[in-house]
Amino acid sequence: MLLWLESQTTVVIALIVFTLCYTLAAIVFFAVNMISRRPIAEQLNATTPVMLTPLALIAGLLIAFLASRVWSNIDRANTYIAQEASAISEAVLLADALPEDMQKMLRAALKQYLGVIEQDDWPAMAQGRASLRRTPPGLTDGMTALLSFVPASPGQQVAQERAVIAVEQALEARRHRIVLSQATIAPIQWVVIFVLDALILLTIAFVHINRRATAVVNLIAFSTAVACCLVLLMVHDRPFAAGGITIQPDALRNVSLD
Repeated sequence: MLLWLESQTTVVIALIVFTLCYTLAAIVFFAVNMISRRPIAEQLNATTPVMLTPLALIAGLLIAFLASRVWSNIDRANTYIAQEASAISEAVLLADALPEDMQKMLRAALKQYLGVIEQDDWPAMAQGRASLRRTPPGLTDGMTALLSFVPASPGQQVAQERAVIAVEQALEARRHRIVLSQATIAPIQWVVIFVLDALILLTIAFVHINRRATAVVNLIAFSTAVACCLVLLMVHDRPFAAGGITIQPDALRNVSLD
């Protein structure tokens, strides 16, 4: 359910989240309104606003912790893509110091790998099924060709060694990218946020149990704030997802193989 929701567009995510938050607030309001007609309402009316402080603090700290991790994942995702593109570009430049047949072989291998990224890696990461078990074609072929090449001069040897290192760096960046694509906010963390939201809504309703208009205004205000935070978390939760704010392989598309 969460993966489906996070795969939608930002507008759809916002509509669903706001609807859920307002629905929860409405349920709390009508439940407390029914309770207010019973004898226990007099005791519940003694609930003080002080109770909101620890609950709001816990909820705020949890959301801040999750937000910092989500934003950190986005920065890391951009870094890994830039490192991968830089390593491929370096391998292409170093190929100029190698014999022509070796240049063509390495460029063809890198071109094949860039095609795999566009056609296989990104769709797989968007669906949460990207795996490190599958060896990426192209880079491994390029690595094999480089290792089997026998340099005829010191310059070719240096170019060969540095090209091998560049290909290894690209493979390492790809591994980090795929691992990061599987990092998401755990379902239990979403559950905790909604439980805290419900507790705060109940406390607000109890504090204003005999002031319905005040309760409605406060419930709507708090639900709107929570919904905004949840939308921000969901649209940024999976940097390589199909929905929300997604990162595209633009840096890799701009790698020149000419």
